[in-house]
Amino acid sequence: MAEREFSTAGMAGMKQNRIVSNIIIFVVVLVLAVLFVMPFFLMVLNSFKLSTEFIANPFSWPVEFHFENYSNAFNTMNFLNSFINSILICVIATVVSTSLSAMNAYVLTRFAGWKINKFLYMILIAAMVVPFQVIMIPLVKIYGSTFGLSNNIWMVTFIHIGLNIPFPTFLFCGFIGGIPRDLDEAAMIDGASMEGTFFKIIFPLLKPIIITSIVFTALSIWNDYILASTFLSVKEVKTLPLMTYSFLATRSADYAPMMAGLVLMMLPVLILYMVGQKYIIGGIVAGSVKG
Repeated sequence: MAEREFSTAGMAGMKQNRIVSNIIIFVVVLVLAVLFVMPFFLMVLNSFKLSTEFIANPFSWPVEFHFENYSNAFNTMNFLNSFINSILICVIATVVSTSLSAMNAYVLTRFAGWKINKFLYMILIAAMVVPFQVIMIPLVKIYGSTFGLSNNIWMVTFIHIGLNIPFPTFLFCGFIGGIPRDLDEAAMIDGASMEGTFFKIIFPLLKPIIITSIVFTALSIWNDYILASTFLSVKEVKTLPLMTYSFLATRSADYAPMMAGLVLMMLPVLILYMVGQKYIIGGIVAGSVKG
C-alpha cells in the first residue's frame, strides 16, 4: 500500500515537473517570438508616420496614418524599374543555380567513388565558408576593370549563380544520397540514359529540397546589397536594396517613406517564404544528413 502511494506521488510529481517545464519553454519561445517579430512590426508601424514622429519616438502609435508614404516610396525608389531589375537577377540566378546544383549533386553522389568527385565536393564545402568580401576586390578588378562589365545586371546575375551553387549542392547531395540506387538501375535496364534517369526519375523526387533551395537562394539574392553596390552604380540598373538609399541625404534622412519602401521591397520574398515554408524544415533535415 505504501509503495503504491509512493509510486502515485512520484508520478504526480513528475507530471507537475513536466507541466512546469512546458510552461517555462512556452514562455521562453513566446518571448523570443516577440523579439523576432518586433522589428517587422515597428517597420510597418513607422511606415505610416511622419519622419518627425519616427525620430521623436519610433515605438509610439501614429497620430495619423500617412498612406502617402507608400506612393512617395514608390516614386522615389523608381520602384517599377528597380523591381524588374531585382526580379530578373533573382529569378534567373535562382533557377539556374538550383538546376546546376541538383545536377552536380547527382553526379557527386552517384559517382562518389571517383577521386575527382571527392575533391570537387571538398572544394564546394570550402566555398560555403568563404566570405564574399574575400573575393570582392578580385571580382571588381577582373569583371569591372578588365572586361568593363560594371553596371551590367547580367554580370551580377552570373556572379550570383556561381556564389549560390555550393550550399544547394550540399543539400541536394544529402537528399539524393537517401534515394535508393535501385531506381537508377531499373531505369537504365529499361534503356534510359543517365540524363533521362535524372530528369525523369530522380528530379521529380527532389521537390521538397528544390523548394527549400529556391527559397534560401532567392532570399539571399533578393536582399543582396554588397554585390549589387559593387557593380551597379547607375540608377537605371539598380536593384531595390540599392534604391532604399534614395531616402538618405548628406545631413538628413526621410525615414518614414524609407520604412514604406522596405515594406514594399520585403513583400515578394515574404510571400515566397509563406508559400514554401512547409517544405523548408523538411528539406533542410533531409538534406543535411548524407546517406
